[in-house]
Amino acid sequence: MWSSEGKAADTGASRQQQINTASNNGEQESEREQIFHLIDSLLSFEACLYHQILPLRLENNQLLLGMVHPQESGALDYVNRIISYLHYTMVTQEIAADIHRTTLSAYLNYKNTAHIDQQSTELLTIPGILEQSPNTTAKLPDAVPTRSQEMHSPNTQHSSEQPGDVSVSPTAKNSVPHSHVVPTHKHEPEENVVFSDVTVLQVQVPDISTSIESLLHLPPKKLLEELLGRVLTGGIGRLYLERQPYQGRIIWTDNGVLQSVLENIPLSLFQGVLNELKRFAALPVSRLAEPRQIEKECLYQQSRVLLRVRVMPGVNGEEATLQVLRGAALKFYQQQQLAHLSRDVIGISQQLSYKLHELHQRLLLNPSLKSEQSEAIVALNRIVENLDQQIKTLAANHQLPIDG
Repeated sequence: MWSSEGKAADTGASRQQQINTASNNGEQESEREQIFHLIDSLLSFEACLYHQILPLRLENNQLLLGMVHPQESGALDYVNRIISYLHYTMVTQEIAADIHRTTLSAYLNYKNTAHIDQQSTELLTIPGILEQSPNTTAKLPDAVPTRSQEMHSPNTQHSSEQPGDVSVSPTAKNSVPHSHVVPTHKHEPEENVVFSDVTVLQVQVPDISTSIESLLHLPPKKLLEELLGRVLTGGIGRLYLERQPYQGRIIWTDNGVLQSVLENIPLSLFQGVLNELKRFAALPVSRLAEPRQIEKECLYQQSRVLLRVRVMPGVNGEEATLQVLRGAALKFYQQQQLAHLSRDVIGISQQLSYKLHELHQRLLLNPSLKSEQSEAIVALNRIVENLDQQIKTLAANHQLPIDG
């Protein structure tokens, strides 16, 4: 028999093990959140996917960089260029390819399960580029000075320029674009919104020979158009609008390689560009209390691209990123979207099957049950079982990670 001392010792050991497990889980969650934050703020998802890298930790201005191929000079050069502007140092650590893949998948899951609050309904009524009639071409909307604009951007006369050449139009004449939100979990502090169906993005190709420094003399709307034109003409592009204490900075990368940096942007001009980006994404121009993200699949020059606009509070005020996914990065994103949708559909199918079974059991207790009612329930159950099987087959054919 176990002694009371033995029981106490075992119980204590068990509790200590639980405490250690909880502590480890908490540490892992904290590490994961830091990685996600660094992907948002330092090294973009596209760059991490393209170069097979992960920002693991940033401490005392030293970045711990996980690399599937530690000797990859292109990845090292890219990260060194980014961190040199921030006066960081770097230490590398080799990571397995499956860890890299699962971490990026978890990051996308995190992005796709964002919080929906009452502000999300604003997207259905705000006049934006995707709320035009089917026979019109939607452009960057004319600026209407608001109270927040007057506070943050004294040069509001820039915003009264005529609409530029950036526009999107529906691919189908009978489909009126509309915004809708993705189902999310309540505990997440961020909202992730998906635009309407695929639209055609019309952006004037910029004159690349023009120096990027000369763009600082343009009004906010025209400056954003020029930046959009540049980021769309390359591969996997990214714009990072970074707000500093007394000025702004816009960083442009293409395929994970730094292209140029617009330094010393007056805060009035920086805020104007940020406001135009919000209008482009049909977001409220007023300051946002929580991060908001917009995603939209578009056709640009006969190729599919995904535009991801994210506006978030920063240390010195609002900042933003605009990312363009295409090629392998877009395919990876689409696979994740298919996986989420398939999981949702299978869950609904299983819930329907359970409810039909419950209904059948209750009907059996009914003394006045008619034979045709019982037969109808049995027939419906067969339909649901067949539906569930067909969905699983479809998911398997697309090699999606669907739990049965």
